[in-house]
Amino acid sequence: MFRKSIAFTLLMVTVLSLFPAAAGGSIADLQYKQQQIEKQIANIRKQADALKGEKKSVQQEIDVLDGEIRALTLETDSYELEKQEITMKIAESEQKIAELNNEIDKNNKILEDRLRVMYKQGTSGYMEVILNSEDLVDALTRLDMIQLIVQSDIDLLKSISEQKTEVEELKVSQETERLELTQVINQLAAKQNEVEIASRSKETYMSKLQSNLAEIQRQEAAMEAQSAQIEKDIIAAQRAVEYAGGEMAWPVPGQYRVTSNFGGRADPITGVWSSHGGTDIAAPYGTAIVSANDGVVIFAGWHYSYGNYIIVDHGGGIATLYGHCSKLYASKGQAVSRGETIAAVGSTGYSTGNHLHFEVRINGVRTQPMDYLK
Repeated sequence: MFRKSIAFTLLMVTVLSLFPAAAGGSIADLQYKQQQIEKQIANIRKQADALKGEKKSVQQEIDVLDGEIRALTLETDSYELEKQEITMKIAESEQKIAELNNEIDKNNKILEDRLRVMYKQGTSGYMEVILNSEDLVDALTRLDMIQLIVQSDIDLLKSISEQKTEVEELKVSQETERLELTQVINQLAAKQNEVEIASRSKETYMSKLQSNLAEIQRQEAAMEAQSAQIEKDIIAAQRAVEYAGGEMAWPVPGQYRVTSNFGGRADPITGVWSSHGGTDIAAPYGTAIVSANDGVVIFAGWHYSYGNYIIVDHGGGIATLYGHCSKLYASKGQAVSRGETIAAVGSTGYSTGNHLHFEVRINGVRTQPMDYLK
């Protein structure tokens, strides 16, 4: 029996209708919309994870069933070979019985002929054999030989008859064994058919799971696009003030090992080639993260991919993003200074280890951070 299928609530159409992607509205309104979409993305990711777990479990069940099918096939083949060998032995037994019957018939004929001659000759026949003897010893010898010949014929017929009985009994035993093997083979075939039906049913179920997962992933991609658009709208709605000026400070003082640069790369988790929108700076857990320049925090919260993150608006359409933080020390609306601690390094969200994911965005477009860092 299959486990109860996961119930999916496909919310994409509803969410998109509630939160149109068109720009406009206050930053607070846009941030609220983005938070709601991110909640839905988090819910979809949970459903996707549940689906993946279900797929893995069903695949394991299919593998076990396929293993059973292979084992049953080998067992059936083995019994089929044994049955073929017994069938050959039965054929040999039948041939042996036929040969023994021929032998019995032939020896019966010889004995019958001999007895018929002796019967016709009667006592005179024996007397003639004795009288034609050279002496008494020869006569007795001839008489003994006649008796021995007759007894030998009788013994031979008895021996052949016994052999025939043994072969017939062996044939009956072989026929019984063949019938038993046929029954076992039929049972194995029925079992194999049941297992194959179960395996095919699970494969059909797996196909449905894959279809549901593809739909979930399609929705996730659409909602990510929605979230990204709203984030651009947030940037577009930033204060219409000039850039704070000057070069940006290094966001993780004392830690300068860059583990992933801005641009194309193989995703560290999936291995799929993708665009990396920032610079990753490795640092121990809890290391201080500072604001790259003066500005105002326009977002401080959670994102399914960035984890705990902060966005600081520096004016002039320029903003910086700090992702995967273990802790956030600044809050939305707070003014921060260049070099001021605003968070701590961690590995939250879509991350493979402790580091800061640092982005520089110009009018919402991610650009090469190294061009702005001191």
